[in-house]
Amino acid sequence: MTKSRLRLNVNLQQPSHLEEKRMSSISSILEGLNHEQQQVVLARDGAFLVVAGAGTGKTTALTRRAAALIKEGVPASNILLLTFTRASAAEMISRAKKLVPEAVDISGGTFHSIAQRLVKENASVFRLPERPTILDPADTIDVFRKIAKKHGRKGGDNTPTPGILSKAHSFAVNTRRDLDDVVWDKWEEFGHAMDFFTKCIADYKEYKRDRAMFDFDDLLLAWDRMLDHPAIGKAIRERFPYVQVDEYQDCNALNVSIVTKLGGDNPNVAAVGDPAQAIYGFRGTAPGTMFAFMEHWPQAKQIFLTQNYRSTPDILSVGNAVDRSMRERFPRELKSMSTAASEDPLFVTVADEEQEAIFIADKVLENKSNGIPLSEQAVLVRSMNCARFIEGEFISRKIPYKVMGGIKLEEAKHIKDFMCLARVAVNQHDEVAWLRVLTMADGIGDTGAQKVIDAIRSTPLAMGDPGPIIMKAGRNKGKDGRGEQQLRDILGAWQVLAAGGPPADALDRALGLMDNIFQFRYPDDWKMRRRDIETVSAMAAQHPDLDTFLTTLALDYKIDKSSEKTGPVTEQEDPVTISTVHSAKGLEWDAVFFPTFTADHIPSRMANTPDEVEEEKRVLYVAMTRPRKKLCVIRPTTTAAKGYFAQESQFQSTIIPYFDKIQVGQRRQPASFRLQEKDDYHIDMDW
Repeated sequence: MTKSRLRLNVNLQQPSHLEEKRMSSISSILEGLNHEQQQVVLARDGAFLVVAGAGTGKTTALTRRAAALIKEGVPASNILLLTFTRASAAEMISRAKKLVPEAVDISGGTFHSIAQRLVKENASVFRLPERPTILDPADTIDVFRKIAKKHGRKGGDNTPTPGILSKAHSFAVNTRRDLDDVVWDKWEEFGHAMDFFTKCIADYKEYKRDRAMFDFDDLLLAWDRMLDHPAIGKAIRERFPYVQVDEYQDCNALNVSIVTKLGGDNPNVAAVGDPAQAIYGFRGTAPGTMFAFMEHWPQAKQIFLTQNYRSTPDILSVGNAVDRSMRERFPRELKSMSTAASEDPLFVTVADEEQEAIFIADKVLENKSNGIPLSEQAVLVRSMNCARFIEGEFISRKIPYKVMGGIKLEEAKHIKDFMCLARVAVNQHDEVAWLRVLTMADGIGDTGAQKVIDAIRSTPLAMGDPGPIIMKAGRNKGKDGRGEQQLRDILGAWQVLAAGGPPADALDRALGLMDNIFQFRYPDDWKMRRRDIETVSAMAAQHPDLDTFLTTLALDYKIDKSSEKTGPVTEQEDPVTISTVHSAKGLEWDAVFFPTFTADHIPSRMANTPDEVEEEKRVLYVAMTRPRKKLCVIRPTTTAAKGYFAQESQFQSTIIPYFDKIQVGQRRQPASFRLQEKDDYHIDMDW
């Protein structure tokens, strides 16, 4: 339903005398901005909400506002810029620096990175570990796996998996809901196991506490509680009297609590976002976050950015249609300011995913011949399962491509192996990391690794010969006597890292000691994997120590691993992007393809409730608003693998009026209705 309480007249007000004076003093910063964007820059004090549609220049407006604050006398260090990606914060600060050099001192980063900084500064006051090991989601699942096994879980029994334990706990924390409420709402089939949930999560908290570990949620909880402290909370608010939050629609209840407490009673909080792009419901976010901002601060201003500089009018009409179909929305209509030649988007019906892939490859090459580089073309998929035929066709046609939204480089198995070695150098009590590192040795499993860990605890591993540790744990020669030597190499690499020094140099030396182990572990493609590790290790040169680097890697770096299965890539041309819609948010290309527009994929077959279907509309909106010049949606009528009929998406009727429609190739008769072309074939039907 449309929120009737929204005020729409903010952008229509004429500037006051004071505003005119301010506009004159910062005229260079306001130059080139439209009236809506200028309102963002001029909104200096108080709380205000910017509803910024896709492609409306919110980054430009936020950047200019920060620069204007500094030019008008606000110290850059008093401005806190909160984002959801490190790259976004860095880009804004870089742009602002070009306008006012002092902008380099703006405190910008993700919620988690800022929280980690404050935890480190105030650790002694709250009796928190100053240098906690940060558990990423995969680590968290590993810990829950150990704990669930302790409480009697066996594979295949009717108890929640380690992954569900982790998700339920995190969702409860981030939405500030009771665990049992979350379980019954999202995992009703495990409602009978509440006692199991409670015991596992209690042990998980104790496990982290005993080993100086934080997960991502702990960082935000610690920050939230700091803000409740009379002295520390006041100090933080005085330190950051001006707060800007980008992508506010992606805030969950815990993020909102932090922002609300940062603002206090006299808020200077600028929240910028678009409820139509709220697509992270699995993290506890919802479009209602934007509406709730006005409920918490009723006097807040509202500013609407509606001039779209990205898409042609014909493409933008599709996005507007999807927006109008949403249940909860701001009453707005984006207007295209694009000067590019406009053409109707294309809706293509094909026989199956194989034909879909052929069509996309043909069009990609056609676009290239017509002046659109490969790097300005993207294939956006609801999930990476939709990309397998497209990847195969690109490979066979030698079309270079990269994948976004698949495996992240820092999440790759070999990267995790090596970084766990660095983790135990920083925190010798990190049992999860030790188990992963030690089981790389030939012939050693979890039991053997635990013996080594116990030996290290009882006989601290010094910089000398690791032989006593190995002896105490029991020799483990493995096949061909490799096990003991590999264990020596692992412990030797640990010693190199634990000794300190420049982190990049230490990582290089440790990698040299681990080379034989990795060759044995990854015999087919170790050279390629080694380059990956070297890429990540090189980043450590930007950090003063290994601990800081590991924390940054866990919280901030997101490195997409391009597919190795590409055609030849030249220096003159970057590859086509294949990306999930979620990974594409915030990005844009000249030409965008959206394949597999069928009922099973959009909305996702996992969307079972009205709220989940609404989120799928928002996923579609994000996809439809990425292209500048060309948009092509493809619908296969059957599945290639089995020839089953692919049902029409329920969203098709919303967008189809705005497309040119063509059919490529012949429609296949669904396999369930096709008969074998043999004279002796017959069907016996028992009605």
